[in-house]
Amino acid sequence: MRNSVPATSGDGFPDSDPRQDRDPEGSAEDPGHPLPATPPPGTRDSVSKTWTKTDLVNEIAEVHGYHSYLEICTPTTGRLYATVDRDRYTTCHRLMYRCPDKFDDGLPIDFRISGLDIERHLRVIRAVERKYDVILVDPFHEYETTIRDLREACDLLQPNGTILVHDCFPTDEKIVEPRYKNGSWCGVTYKAYIDFVLAAPQLWFCTVDTDFGCGVIRQPAQSARDDRASLPFVAESSKRLAIQDWKEAGSDYGKTFRLLQVHATTLLNLVTVEEFLAVERAGTALLR
Repeated sequence: MRNSVPATSGDGFPDSDPRQDRDPEGSAEDPGHPLPATPPPGTRDSVSKTWTKTDLVNEIAEVHGYHSYLEICTPTTGRLYATVDRDRYTTCHRLMYRCPDKFDDGLPIDFRISGLDIERHLRVIRAVERKYDVILVDPFHEYETTIRDLREACDLLQPNGTILVHDCFPTDEKIVEPRYKNGSWCGVTYKAYIDFVLAAPQLWFCTVDTDFGCGVIRQPAQSARDDRASLPFVAESSKRLAIQDWKEAGSDYGKTFRLLQVHATTLLNLVTVEEFLAVERAGTALLR
């Protein structure tokens, strides 16, 4: 069926009807992005690679008591909106750009944009002073759109909220073309993500090594910002050298991809699912 405009709630936004949220036909990631298999109950925490971006979205809602969710995506990204837990997220909105009028995945699209310019819909959100606890940025994977989406996500985030960013750690050079290609494509979201967090020292970030790399961005309280003991981040001296090489590479995407493979732990603050969940569930100040 076509996406109809849902009923409007008291905050001025159309509400997503959870009854309409079913798995779209072929619930896979972008073409060529295999969906990680779901392990049996009780084994999940020990198998990092099986966690998807929405597993992380749902888990942090449980830990932090989050209730509002925004997904910024395109028709060829996101693709797991049906798996967001509506029992935890009572407000779920989706902003989808590069979205043809005829596109219909059977799920609500609250803000539909046919082109790349999302400003008009952002003004609608700002007009009612809406902020979100969690924002998933799964952008059109070119550099400019990724940087823009990250910037706008920061502006729409609650003070204690979390941004998750998909496709931050691709490992196959064939899928990191800087311009759109049919089939499997992570583009240069990894490059924009690293540039964005390096340019904003007030942000705390790490990258969970699962589902093509899931970036986590927060702006913690000043008292927590200097606490780097909770996750196994690398020594500052090693970080400085890697960052220097990264900045010198500029827009040479071949070189930045190679640097990513060599210095992933350093550049991404790369952690396993187990490490991330242990810190989250322990309720340490850094991640609060």
